[in-house]
Order: sequence, then C-alpha cells, then structure tokens
Amino acid sequence: MSNNRNITLVRSPASLIADDIAGYGWGTVNFSDFNSASDICAHLTANGISLKRQKNQIKRFFELKKNDLVIIPVYKAIIIGKVEGKKSYVLGIKNGENRVHVKYYKDKDGSAIKIPRSKLSQGLESRLKLRMSIASLNDFYDEIIVYVKQLEESKTVCFDSIFQQKKESLIESFKQSLLSSLVNGQTTLESGGYGLELLVKELLQLEGYTAHIEAKNQSAGISDVDITATRNDPVSSNRVFVQVKHHKGNTSDWAVRQLIDIDEDEHHDKWVITTGRVDDTTRNFAFENGINIMAGEDLVDWIFIRFDELSAPLKEQLGAVLLPQMLTQ
Repeated sequence: MSNNRNITLVRSPASLIADDIAGYGWGTVNFSDFNSASDICAHLTANGISLKRQKNQIKRFFELKKNDLVIIPVYKAIIIGKVEGKKSYVLGIKNGENRVHVKYYKDKDGSAIKIPRSKLSQGLESRLKLRMSIASLNDFYDEIIVYVKQLEESKTVCFDSIFQQKKESLIESFKQSLLSSLVNGQTTLESGGYGLELLVKELLQLEGYTAHIEAKNQSAGISDVDITATRNDPVSSNRVFVQVKHHKGNTSDWAVRQLIDIDEDEHHDKWVITTGRVDDTTRNFAFENGINIMAGEDLVDWIFIRFDELSAPLKEQLGAVLLPQMLTQ
C-alpha cells in the first residue's frame, strides 16, 4: 500500500454507511458543480459566507480520491472505508448532502465492521474528539493502516461481535427515544425551558462545575445568559456562559448573537445548548465568533454518558430508566 493515500476523518451521518456513502453538509451548494475547492469557497464567499477554517475542510472533502481512506466516527467506535471516487449530491439527509462513494470494510453478513475506540491509541482517540466535520488523520497513518491490512486480509476483526452490535443498537434506540421526548415535550421537565436549564445545570455540576441559573432580563441589549458555570483547580480556571434553547425545529443564530453581545470583563467559554437542529450557516457563524454549539444528538450523548449519576427526580422527569437486559446471540 502506498503512503500517498490520505486518511480523512469524515463526520458523516451513520445512515449513509449502509449505502457505501460518506457525506458532508453544505446542502445549499452542490460540490459536483465546481471544478475545484477554491471555486466552491469563492462561491460561498461571494454569497456572504465567511469560511475561515472551513476552507480546509471543504478542500479535504472535495479532494478525496480513489483509494484514500475515510474514518467515520460512530458511537464508541470507528468505521473505515476506502474511497471509490464517485461524487454525488442528494438532499434529504442533513449534513450528508454532498457525498462520495466509499467501500466500507464489512463482515460476512454485510455489516460495516466497527473498531472500538478503546482499541485505538490515546492520540488517535483524542483526535476523534475534535468537533471539526472534516479533519486529516494522516498523522496516524501507521496505526490505521495496520487495521486496514487486517480488514483486507481477513475481512473480520476479532473485537467486533454480534453482542456488541446488539448492545449499541439498543443504546442508539434509547437515545433516539430520549431526544424525541425532549424535543416534543413528552417529559415532565418544568415548562418554559426552565426544566431543560435545570438539566443542563446538573450535567455541568457532574462535570465538576459550580453552576447557576441566571435571573431573566438582567442583561443589556440582546445579550443574555441562562447559565454561568465555573470550575477551578490548582493550575487552571474555566468560566462558561450557556444559552439553553428548548426547540423542536431549527435553532437560529439568535442564541449565538445573544452570547456575542455580552460585555465581559474576563474570558468565558460560550455555549449554545439546544434540543433542536442547527444548520451549517449558524454553525459557521458561531465558529467564527468563538461560540460552541451542542445540538440535539450531542446533548443526548452527554445525558447518556452521565445518566447513572443524574438525580432520581431528573431521571423521573425524563421518563427514562436503564435496566439490565438479556442480549441473545
């Protein structure tokens, strides 16, 4: 295998894997209509979109070529695929409109083989935590290519099992049901968004923060903060401002603008946390202004990770419980 092939992290919707596709966003632009990534970026800039670091991500995705490798992060695992090269554009799956055809490594039953993150080096596992949609993993070529050789020679990996697949399927089902309940108001959290603020406050406290829900209408102009949180240790101090939105559909850039407008004496990390969806334009605007976004699925991931530690009243309000289950082979 030649080491001139690129290895690229692509945060593609998991639903595209079964069709041997890796997808990227920018649903308003068909990458296939352009001759180069530079042309795409020029088009977006001409339409008033400031790209900054997004230029590199667009370039990496657009320039994926035959036999390059893509790494798709899924829950607690990665899936590896070899680029076939054909590009396409299809609406209907958010963040997967621009597509490249990929041959994923699959088991004898046709299911994509998952490599647990726990099997990866600490460096690679940490890199996967970057929130960039597209990123180079060429620094980990030697490590990843070992897995590729095993997959191409044996078509299987010993740590991928039916038991693990069934477990992950149940977890995913639980998280989807929880997100649906949050979005559609089917929990007994306090109304008006206050119950969601209490939930986020408790999650922050479980992460070691001292968190407070701020009084409403205390800020000048459009600036607004729902939760302030601080965490201190002997060598660092972290301060956070959070806007919490209980939305059923899209969350607009209004929450981002509320955080941008804050007049702060000291630096704070700023987060918009929402049950809704956030489109690429709003995410780019937030990124350009140093605002972090945690939308629906990411919020539910956080709740799931800390679920066992949540207080009993909050679990009851969420209407959720984790019980031991038998997974038959």
